[in-house]
Amino acid sequence: MRDEGVGVEVGVGVGVDGGVGEGPTGEPAREVSVEELYAGCGAALLHHQVPRAGVRRAWLAGPTAAAWWGPGGRPGGPVDVVTAVGPPALLGPVLTLAAATSPTPGRLSVEARSAHVVPAPWRQVDPWTWHWMRARRGDVPLAPTPEVVDLGLAHPEEVDAVLDAANPGSFARSDTPGVLTWHGVRRPGPGRPLVAVGALAAQPDGSGHLRGVAVLPGERGRGLGRAVSTSLTRAGLALADVVTLGVYTDNAPALAVYASLGYETVHTFVSGPASARSSTTAAVPSR
Repeated sequence: MRDEGVGVEVGVGVGVDGGVGEGPTGEPAREVSVEELYAGCGAALLHHQVPRAGVRRAWLAGPTAAAWWGPGGRPGGPVDVVTAVGPPALLGPVLTLAAATSPTPGRLSVEARSAHVVPAPWRQVDPWTWHWMRARRGDVPLAPTPEVVDLGLAHPEEVDAVLDAANPGSFARSDTPGVLTWHGVRRPGPGRPLVAVGALAAQPDGSGHLRGVAVLPGERGRGLGRAVSTSLTRAGLALADVVTLGVYTDNAPALAVYASLGYETVHTFVSGPASARSSTTAAVPSR
């Protein structure tokens, strides 16, 4: 639903603060252990969001290109997901090796800059493109949001009712493991029904990640999504120095809101089911 300080001794420093940069071109692609993956790859997403226990296999080429089998982020989605980061010159050999030595994953997420080097058996069907974004504590003042209520983990039926109506493909539901809290806005008046919700999920590094922000169709255009996102961002930055989220690149209103809250794009991914595993058109999910 990282960029903080990993350094490697390959002549090029890797900092989790800028994602994955261009690196030396002489590093051969090779399969590595989980420990080698985390020590050798500086990708921000890896260090913030991917649990070590969930990585089953990994491949690396220097500090700038890596691919790993790990957990997916969408409830009910495929569990055999490969994520790949790095520049095309290095990531191409990494993916070629991975495809030659392992089965086809249910889904592949690859950095957009390197989507053209995906081997034929792993090329995606009807892929979608999304940004993995991060905000830092103190970058942008966050406006008060008195209309937003911290729901905790209570009211699961109400939360799911909003998601069913406004964001049925959400990457979080009321019972999603790792969700720390839900925030929401209630309509004034009888019953005070929830009309907007969003979740803050715990990440392996102790930071938070926004998921499942949704506003009922009849309540849109009133700034409720911004208010919920602001409140969740504030809660996330109370946990750690950074907070993250994922958003589709064609969701212009959400991108504008997140930019105004200080979020910056760290990785842009192209994701989708691998062609060798897909015989039907895949529906694009909603984050």
